[in-house]
Amino acid sequence: MALYTGVTGKITMKSGSATAVDLVHLANWSVELTKEMIEVVSFGNDYKEKVPSIKDWSASFDGSADFEGEGSQKMLLDAFESGAKLTGSFYLDENTFLSGDCYIESLTISHAADGKADIDISVAGSNAATLTVPTGGGG
Repeated sequence: MALYTGVTGKITMKSGSATAVDLVHLANWSVELTKEMIEVVSFGNDYKEKVPSIKDWSASFDGSADFEGEGSQKMLLDAFESGAKLTGSFYLDENTFLSGDCYIESLTISHAADGKADIDISVAGSNAATLTVPTGGGG
């Protein structure tokens, strides 16, 4: 069983055909996979039947704001403003990650009296998010 410590966790974002860029200084991330449920109601039944339908995903992440240099979050602000589609990859370790196309849904930038600036980002998935896991190796 693999345990993920978060020490190796990272998020990369890719815009169009550009090379993926690592976004550093992020403290937390989460990806949510959801599925709509359709209710089926029949005369004479005391309970509703439910069947799975269309799936969706979203993600959120936060950390220290960094708008300068390679790997900065400025590309996120630019994508928010332009409505550009990004590819987000959310790493548990070097070989285990979720990845999918997404759009910036919201950005929150905050600054505290102690001088620390933070950023919170939410993205809405477009099509499926895929899980990549290591292959091969012993057993």
